[in-house]
Amino acid sequence: MCPPLLSETLDIKCTLYGKYADCSNLSMPDTIATPSCKPTYTSPNEKEELYCRSNGTWNKQLYRCNPSISCILPTVEGVVYSYDDSNETLSHGTLINHQLTIIENCEVGYHKAYPNGFGICQDNGKWLSNSDKLCLKMCPPLESDSLNIKCSHNGKYANCSNLSIPNTIATPSCKPTYTAPNGQDETPLELLCQPNGTWNKYLYSCIPYCGRVYIINQVLIVNGEKAPIGSAPWNVGIYQLNKKNSNYDLICGGSIITPNLVVSAAHCFWQKGMLSRRISINDGLYKISVGKYDRNITVIDNDFTKIFNVVMIHLNEDYYGPTGFHAQDIAIIVLQSRISFSNGVSPVCVDWNGKYNVVNGDQGKIVGWGKTEKGISSPILLEASLPYIDHSTCRDMYTNGFELFVTVDKFCAGSALVSGQGVSKGDSGAGLCFVHSNSYYLTGIVSTKDPNTTNSIAAFTEVKHHISWIRGLYNKYN
Repeated sequence: MCPPLLSETLDIKCTLYGKYADCSNLSMPDTIATPSCKPTYTSPNEKEELYCRSNGTWNKQLYRCNPSISCILPTVEGVVYSYDDSNETLSHGTLINHQLTIIENCEVGYHKAYPNGFGICQDNGKWLSNSDKLCLKMCPPLESDSLNIKCSHNGKYANCSNLSIPNTIATPSCKPTYTAPNGQDETPLELLCQPNGTWNKYLYSCIPYCGRVYIINQVLIVNGEKAPIGSAPWNVGIYQLNKKNSNYDLICGGSIITPNLVVSAAHCFWQKGMLSRRISINDGLYKISVGKYDRNITVIDNDFTKIFNVVMIHLNEDYYGPTGFHAQDIAIIVLQSRISFSNGVSPVCVDWNGKYNVVNGDQGKIVGWGKTEKGISSPILLEASLPYIDHSTCRDMYTNGFELFVTVDKFCAGSALVSGQGVSKGDSGAGLCFVHSNSYYLTGIVSTKDPNTTNSIAAFTEVKHHISWIRGLYNKYN
């Protein structure tokens, strides 16, 4: 009989005439032994069979397996591995047999520094790689409403609104209709995308120029005069859905104070018996237009014309309509999306700190789509200049009962000697603006007018009387 077959590196299966046999004991002639390397061992002679001869010897010596050589897939940030002939991703820590080639790729958010990355498991159990660092973490996109951002990489144009490659340089600057805050001069700044995927500095913010007019070489007829496009870029038209014909009708005007807030009059939205001064809009009932000169909402006047949805309207909590003599006649409209400012669309200034005063006779600018001298609604935006009349002077002008509508938060503007050039129905909510330090400031909001007179005098809600209320909503939404 043949001696036992024993090995530390082999698994040995034996059969005799097709049936199991135990090779760890003496084996009978014609026993066949099939050795194979144990896991983590290897041999070039693997799978060679032995058989027990009739003279009691095996026909071959057992071969020996050597410990197999393998490499561990390392954990490298941003790198994913797969076999050369497969797209299946291999986990970090996987054992790879020697001489096998592994393909390296990069995760989303990482830049591939070389076209092809690969690694070969060498006989010493170490990796041979064609690159030191294949995947570089990319920097997040740079986006800003108030900045123009120019980017370059190795002197060539790069798009920073996408992920950026390390060593990308970003150069921000205020957009033409924006300026550095607090009157500072804009300081040149460069941002560098670092190898760790972060920019070395933070983007700053610019604030929009307010109350600036940008006269463009296109004009519209206004009250017999010509009002250039851009002469009141803060003005908006407010439209309400006419459910009878599904059209949007112009109902009021308003003034932009931030990218998402418009100031108008409360009476534009007032309904008798309403329980809340906070109106949530989710059915497209109201829309506002910017850069608009034609009354018709479907007419796109110029490149600046845009239509925005309204999501919320806040009426002053103490507004009670005509029964309250239109006191506190002010509203803030919240837009669904933010306005992108340009030469043709920009905010009016707000005197947050009560720095400026207006005296009787000062001329203020107002625009709107109210009725013309012929008593018909204007198809185009009209512009007028109205002299200021303080609260006391205006109230003393009336003895017919209209003085009750000149409430404590009102002043007037217009002239008793001029008819047809003041505000009228359709101008409600529009802003009367006065120039201070070369910029237009929102001073009043068209509220009401004595229906028994034909002069141009109207009562305006005084903005400074409501500055705390406006500031509260400004802080809430900005």
